Amino acid sequence: MGSHCVELAKIIESRGALLFGEFTLSSGLKSSYYLDLRRLLGDWGSYRRVVEMLAERAVRDFGDFDVVVGVATAGIPWASGLAFLLGKGLAYVRSEAKAHGTSRVVEGAPGPGRCIVVDDVATTGASLEAAVRSLEGVCEVVGALVIVDRLQGAGERLERLGVRLSSLVDIRELFKCMGRESLELDR
Repeated sequence: MGSHCVELAKIIESRGALLFGEFTLSSGLKSSYYLDLRRLLGDWGSYRRVVEMLAERAVRDFGDFDVVVGVATAGIPWASGLAFLLGKGLAYVRSEAKAHGTSRVVEGAPGPGRCIVVDDVATTGASLEAAVRSLEGVCEVVGALVIVDRLQGAGERLERLGVRLSSLVDIRELFKCMGRESLELDR
């Protein structure tokens, strides 16, 4: 179990960031629960503490890297805090090129060098994969980091690209730390 599981579970619960009902995820999958980790951004202490946890995990799992790349939109605030805390460069990847200005998908100046891709939650890994592919030829992606891995294929998807997925917790660990072990996980 992740070293920050209990603390992270308390933060998520205190901010009401775990919701139950019927939800359609960005992946298109249906789910009986939704992690709205944007709710953590509204409390400076919660945001700061989760960024500190991400920094510990990033350094431990990926060593030295030059740039933190956020996945638009949910990954951008986490990547921003992480880059600031670690003194690294910051960039982000849009879901599609904007229709005006420079028409870029990758904003910021992530390369050349080693980078990590950051998002809030990993489900199927489609958004993370798209970000990694957008960074080909721009920087060397040494890993992907999320707060929660829903265990619905993201790790395997990224592994096929040669990118390791790291998370503060996976959903089974999170539910266990919340005392919700009996909940049925989405498949």
